[in-house]
Amino acid sequence: MKREVVITPRAKMEVEEIFNYLETKWNNEVKRKFSNKINSTIQLIVENPELFPISSINKKIRKVVISKQTSLFYHYNIKHIVIVSVFDTRQNPNKLKDLK
Repeated sequence: MKREVVITPRAKMEVEEIFNYLETKWNNEVKRKFSNKINSTIQLIVENPELFPISSINKKIRKVVISKQTSLFYHYNIKHIVIVSVFDTRQNPNKLKDLK
């Protein structure tokens, strides 16, 4: 049975901010490639949720490096994979301390 992917409001907002940045500073092609990268990463997580390492921030959360500037954080259980953050790594890492 496949787990349902749930994206938190925080993660949705972060992705939207990244998309807006890419659209403004780069172009739609760069935005599309980034979107594809996120989608393929989520597919890998669905297929094998333990594929990526446990985060140093919280032992219940796993971390995926999507690009040099972006990491995705998630946790999972029997029914769900919860995307809790898509973090721009150029930000202050203290913003991640409240991940649950």
